[in-house]
Parts: sequence; structure tokens; C-alpha cells
Amino acid sequence: MKFSYQWHGRLGWILAPLLAIQALGGAVLLWMQPLPAQQESPPAVQAWASAVDQGLAALARQYPAAKIEYVNLPPDAQAPVSVRLLASSSNESGWADIDVVHGTAGELRPDSSQARTLLYGLHERLLLADVGPWVLRAIALIALVLVAMGLRVWLRMRHLPPATPWRRVHRVIGPVFVLPVAMMLVTGFVLRSPEWASAAMSAWPGQTAAAPGVAAPAASGPQTATLGQALVAAVSALPQARPIRIYPPRNGQVRIRMRGDEWHPIGLNNVFVSASDASVLRVVRAAEQPLSVRYLNVVYPLHLGTLPGTPGLAGALVARVLWTLFALALAGLALTGAVQRFRMKAKTQTASRKHVECKGIQAQ
Repeated sequence: MKFSYQWHGRLGWILAPLLAIQALGGAVLLWMQPLPAQQESPPAVQAWASAVDQGLAALARQYPAAKIEYVNLPPDAQAPVSVRLLASSSNESGWADIDVVHGTAGELRPDSSQARTLLYGLHERLLLADVGPWVLRAIALIALVLVAMGLRVWLRMRHLPPATPWRRVHRVIGPVFVLPVAMMLVTGFVLRSPEWASAAMSAWPGQTAAAPGVAAPAASGPQTATLGQALVAAVSALPQARPIRIYPPRNGQVRIRMRGDEWHPIGLNNVFVSASDASVLRVVRAAEQPLSVRYLNVVYPLHLGTLPGTPGLAGALVARVLWTLFALALAGLALTGAVQRFRMKAKTQTASRKHVECKGIQAQ
């Protein structure tokens, strides 16, 4: 236990502030997401299709060198459609909205002008570019070991009276929030290591994907179908699911991501439509995905604080409050742990100085 106690204190006060910054940044990002409407309107597919085609045509005229990464469809029929544009020679990456009623496109909002971009960079990479994910993976693994050490120390010392009020607060917060903190660390590690998770899941016995529901050879030729036409075809092919995101043509196919009854907020159903004539090539349902993909149905929403189904406004608020409490608890653990560490260090230095002074007096 002495080993666990020492290393929990030595490394914990260093890693805990970094984890607290990550958690608080994630909580802020969570509150920056739009709240669900109390009563969501059914998706107006024809209106969306027309607005998407008109808006993308307007964006192509305004930013001819920019490339579309994807198009997000809103949960509410009256909310604007969001288009993600990648950087070009004259503009940086950013977002543009398309008005569903009039089909007009708004101005490009560069990433550098939005606080959300900075928070995402801090939360996902610690502002360390490509090195950031590796640093965060190492922090998560070490933090999980420290959580286990701290829990072991608490089990052995829970009946002993705490020496200071700070230690009492640390003991109260730690055991209560140890499981949520561990859950955040595990899900964050898995999301930052998708290739490792997919490889591990693929090695699981019996993880072969089922045959797609619809299959057809990819059509060749230039793109003549619009993204709006592809959207209408996808909804007709999978009417029980709701379109969430449209990806631009790739290898002659347009992919529309749709959500049925999955927990995942973006959905795991995919409809592939021909870019030449808007015919449905194949439908890949969530249940047909291999385990290496379906694990995201649990890991991703758990980390984001998304409740299953359609919880509505009250459920979303409850989840956000809980996830914010987890972040504040981690910040509290970092604060109380650091205070104990510095106080213990100050007491040790004082005791050493007194010991040296006593030796000097005895020598005289």
C-alpha cells in the first residue's frame, strides 16, 4: 500500500490538472452543442434536398476552390443545414449555413474565428498537433493506474480519520466519482485510438459483417445527380431511419449516414447512392456492421453524454449537468491533491530544517 500511496501522490498532482482541463473543456463543448427541441419536426426531405442543392451551388460560386467535407442535416426542419468546407488557397476551413426556407448560403465562418475550434484542439490534442493524441493516450493509461492505486489506498484507510480538511474532501470526492472518471478515461482512450480498437474488435471470434441489404455495381461516368437527389433516394431506400449527414461523391458513390434506433447520435446506417443517376447501390444497416464499427454505438455517446433514444430537452439537460459535475469533481480532486502535496512538501522541508538545527545545537 505504501507504494500505491506514494506514487498516487507523486504523479497524481501532475496529471490531475491536465485531466481537469480536458474534462472542463469537454463540458464547455457539450454545453455549446444545441439543445434538442421539445418537439422535433419530422424531416422535410424534399425541402432539405432543394435547399442543399441551391445552397451548395451558391457556395460553389462564392468559394470555387473550397471542397465540401460533409453536409450536416439539422434535427429540426426549420434549422439551417450546416456545410463543412475544407481549406483552399484563398480561404481556411470553416462552416457555412444554408437556409432551408430560401435555399441561400451564409458567409463562411473560419475555424480561427470560433472558440469551439480552440476548445476542440485543447480537448483532443492538448494543442500539440500530431503529438497530442499520443500524449493523451499515455496520460489516460497512467491515470487509470493511478485511479486503481487511489482506490486501493482508500479501501485500506477509509476508517482512519483524515489528517486535514483537504484530505477529507479528497476522500469524499474520489470514491464517488472514480467510476465516471474511469469511464471517461477508457472511452476517451478508445476514441483517440480507433485503429487499435477496430483491430482488437476484428480479432474477436465471429465478427464477420452480414451481407448488405441492397447491392448493385457502381455506376461509371460523370456526376450528374445532385446531393439533394441522392438524399431523396436514400430516404426512400431506408424510410425508418433519419438522414443525418451527406458525404460528397467518392469513387462514383454518395454516402448518406442515417440514424434509426441506435444510441449513436450520428447513426450507424449508411446508404450508398450512385453519383451519376441517384440510384441506390447498397444499404448497410447498423445491425449489419461488424463489431469493430458497432462498438462506437456505446463508446461515442457515453463519452459525449448522449442518452439513448430521443430523451428530449429534460434528458439532455440532466446528462449535461451530470457530465459537468464529473468535470468539476475531477477539478476538485486536482485541487485538493495539489494542496496536500505542497503542504506535505512544506512540512517535510520544515522538519528537515529543524533536524539540521538540532544537530547544530548538539554539536555546539
